[in-house]
Amino acid sequence: MSRVRLGSVIAAAISLAAAMPCAAAAPSASPGFVVEDAIPGFHIEAPVALAFTPDGRLLVADVPGRIWVIQNGVQIPTPMWAHETEVETNGDCGLLGFALDPQFATNRYIYLLYSVDPDSNGVDDDTLHFGRLTRYQVSASDPDRIDESTRTILLGTSFTDGIPNASGTHAVGCLRFGSDGTLLVSAGEGSHWNGVDAGGRDPDLFAPGRVDPSQDRGAFRARMLGSLAGKVLRLDPATGHGVPSNPFYSGSGTDPASKVWAFGLRNPFRFSVRSGTGSTVPAVGDPGVLYIGDVGWEQWEELDVARTGGRDFGWPCSEGARENTPYANLAPLMGTCADPSSWTRPAMAISHLWADSSDPAGLRGNSITAGPFYTHTQFPSLWRGRLLFADFYRGWIRAATFNGLQQYVSTDELATGMQGPVDIAIEPATGWLYVACIIDDRVRRIRWAPTAAVEPTSTPGIAFGPARPNPARGEVTFDLELTATGAIAFEVLDVTGRLVWREDLRSLPSGEHPLRWRGHDLQGRAQPAGVYLARVRTHSAEYRQRCVWLQ
Repeated sequence: MSRVRLGSVIAAAISLAAAMPCAAAAPSASPGFVVEDAIPGFHIEAPVALAFTPDGRLLVADVPGRIWVIQNGVQIPTPMWAHETEVETNGDCGLLGFALDPQFATNRYIYLLYSVDPDSNGVDDDTLHFGRLTRYQVSASDPDRIDESTRTILLGTSFTDGIPNASGTHAVGCLRFGSDGTLLVSAGEGSHWNGVDAGGRDPDLFAPGRVDPSQDRGAFRARMLGSLAGKVLRLDPATGHGVPSNPFYSGSGTDPASKVWAFGLRNPFRFSVRSGTGSTVPAVGDPGVLYIGDVGWEQWEELDVARTGGRDFGWPCSEGARENTPYANLAPLMGTCADPSSWTRPAMAISHLWADSSDPAGLRGNSITAGPFYTHTQFPSLWRGRLLFADFYRGWIRAATFNGLQQYVSTDELATGMQGPVDIAIEPATGWLYVACIIDDRVRRIRWAPTAAVEPTSTPGIAFGPARPNPARGEVTFDLELTATGAIAFEVLDVTGRLVWREDLRSLPSGEHPLRWRGHDLQGRAQPAGVYLARVRTHSAEYRQRCVWLQ
């Protein structure tokens, strides 16, 4: 195991001294689903974050500090972005989050969140770090490259204005956009996991020219509005400043408190914004409901729900809806544990060791990942509209139902045996899940493969050619070549993944076959101009091409 992944594993398992290690098992999924390697020949160390571009390319970030492009299932050999000497990977630090601007199709903005190697010497042995948020534009001439000349540091030009980290754990988390276009940033409190850390253990971090000494409070930084650590921040993506509608806005967007949306978090490594919630207007102060996976300390994992801004989730005074005695006993000295009635209790509290103690009962976990809500229609109705969440250490992925009041209802297991699931993305065109598995360096795909799918008479070899012409008007043709007789489904989907056209070819002989689409849906209605995905499927494989349709 590489040093990068070993650091991540250790950080996730810090409180498992009494737990039996989980035996590695082959990935499996609920009946009707298939788990498979998404990218044959994939060679990426510690994949950690995923996103799809509007034209269907998959972007994969890895911990060492690179972003890779996967196009039609093939990895582009040169990374889109590579800053290994700038990115610090000691402990569980690294490039951990990135996001595409909601208007990426027109502005090409991409945002990256990572820990900074202070001396940039290429040797990742520094235990004192700070988090940085940068923005770039993807090259206008080459969509597989970032234009380095467009680099803008929005947060973390140095120790003085970055997200402080004293231990190599509980570092930066992830980036998500709110429904109002504001940029949401999660960050751990940067304290030590091995014992109570109330400050005083890392004097060099607070030396002159580095982090303000007022933040030398260990885990209690999570409760300080004057610190960016242990928070979810809400920023203006153009400037990196706090938004005036934030709950603690001081009048200056550069003040740390002006950037805080939620606090009292230990390590909010992954979170999501529930689809269909929030306002589209930043001034309203409602980016949507946040579902936050907060990685726990000795006993509990939390799934926290931030319905509004200003929520206090209690760390380190509480963990898993219970008083955290080692820290709570320090509260009079630290002066930071408010009335417990003001804390927002977790929607789910998952025990590390005792499933019957969890709320809801029956779950055990040791490093939670909050994924997206599944809003696609490809999966059966049981799975739609539900929160997808995972556990890094135990390797499961589950789906949870929350009602309109954001209250927990039920959960079902989707997959097991995943080797360190740390991010989940939904492919817009297909509705399939892509999972970054950091332990075994793989991106896996979960797709629905019902028994009622088209059954081939044999499994032919397939060559599926690009659209011609492209762009097209009136009619577009895709050349299909089969090496044997087989059954094929020819489909066209729009950019949201909606099925527009389908033709079942149940006994297609070997040879060349032109597949044509004339811009209509199954009801014969003309479709608007835009980007469409043509897909050919057998019972065991699928092939895709994109086309631009001109109405």
